[in-house]
Amino acid sequence: MIRVGLLGTGFGKQHAQLYQKIDGFEVVSIFGRNNDTLMEIGEEFNIKTTTDINEIMQEPSIDLIDICLPTELHRKWAIEGLKNGKHIFCETPLAYSTSDAMEIKQVSLECGKNVYVDMFMKFSAPHVKAIALAKDSGLGSLSSIRSYNKTSPRWGDLSLIKNVDTFHIHNIDFVHEIMGMPDSVFASGIDYGEESIVTTTLGYGNAYAIMESYSNLPECYPFAIGFELIFTKGIVQYDAVYGEYTKEEFSVTANNKTREVITIDGRDEYEEIFRHVLYCLQNNTKSNIIDIDSAINTVKIKEMIAGQLGK
Repeated sequence: MIRVGLLGTGFGKQHAQLYQKIDGFEVVSIFGRNNDTLMEIGEEFNIKTTTDINEIMQEPSIDLIDICLPTELHRKWAIEGLKNGKHIFCETPLAYSTSDAMEIKQVSLECGKNVYVDMFMKFSAPHVKAIALAKDSGLGSLSSIRSYNKTSPRWGDLSLIKNVDTFHIHNIDFVHEIMGMPDSVFASGIDYGEESIVTTTLGYGNAYAIMESYSNLPECYPFAIGFELIFTKGIVQYDAVYGEYTKEEFSVTANNKTREVITIDGRDEYEEIFRHVLYCLQNNTKSNIIDIDSAINTVKIKEMIAGQLGK
């Protein structure tokens, strides 16, 4: 049994739900600052709550610290957890800066504990399928990727730098998984206060990636994501909207073949990532999917983009 200490009651509540769905996890305690919220969560999930974060850090029975705190607190509490002999599962992004992310990695190596980062796109069924097709040679070499996400301002502050840090970064992670570190970066953006538009082009020699993130859509517009991968022998496309209605379409068009619409299984990417963490912990192994090195590279690209935007 992997025993978990949760930090944060925002996403932490959703994480508690997932842990209770999966045999092999037990949530020991959850930390938060609001007593009323803690009481509700404690009663709903029948778990211990605390306003003293050190109770979780110093609890010897806890194997895994799950960090759902604001990003500026990730470095401090990831390092504290590692030094207290815990593995770490951290919401994305791992940190705002490469230096903070590298420090977490160094401490994890010194302490002999693993760090897993919630880069959930890598477990999203259409993204998994696209990654597999990109790594296969059947469609030829990859020429370009376009990846986008769009939302109305329902998530709070998604001004320009917040967009890059917490929204655009999912496109970065997807592109990095397929194409690796870029040779060049060009980014532009428009800041509308708590809403913004960010577009980035990453250069890869004879290939490139375009990433777009919009947080300025009308209130009534559904959440939308999608991508297009163009190969020398075909195209992979995915478009989806979620909200009052859901529509998804994944298609592959290969040379000399009719466009094929492929049914993608409806698995829960969040549940899948937790099952993956459980497997890694039960087998005392690092992840080769949501590993800290991949998370650090994503932060590096994010910093390059922020630099282009003058942030």
